[in-house]
Amino acid sequence: MSSQILDSHKAHQKLQRIALEILERNSDEEVLVLAGIQSSGFAIAEIIAGYLNQFSGKNLNVFSVQLNKQKPLDQPVQTDINPDQLKNATLILIDDVQNSGRTLAYALRHFLQYPVHAVQTCVLIDRRHNFFPVKADYIGLSLSTTLQEHVQVEVNGTEVTVLLQ
Repeated sequence: MSSQILDSHKAHQKLQRIALEILERNSDEEVLVLAGIQSSGFAIAEIIAGYLNQFSGKNLNVFSVQLNKQKPLDQPVQTDINPDQLKNATLILIDDVQNSGRTLAYALRHFLQYPVHAVQTCVLIDRRHNFFPVKADYIGLSLSTTLQEHVQVEVNGTEVTVLLQ
């Protein structure tokens, strides 16, 4: 049985607030690079980029990050960005749900080989079950859940819903 935590309207309110926080914290940055972890994290990154474009004229690059979430060391992290675009940029790594911090940790590991100016992390839902030392800089909603519960973020076009199963 699942219950809805956020409907699309509330999810967009959270994403809009995150975009404003990103602008406030990075007001002096010329280039922001949003890296969304496939698949829901990338969709969320695109929505946040839309709000950032609406609120400011910042130079934005949005790209996807692909990694094996169950066995992150079995396959290399893949991205669709030219490493030159990361030089002196502020990188914001975005995922839908932070469960243990594992996905963000392995994705961050990949980007540490590039000369970025700063790295920040963003999640729509933080479950507070961190087993890895990764804390999200931007959080839409913090949930206290059991380890047996599952949080599902569904993105269909611009519709975003969050379910607890």
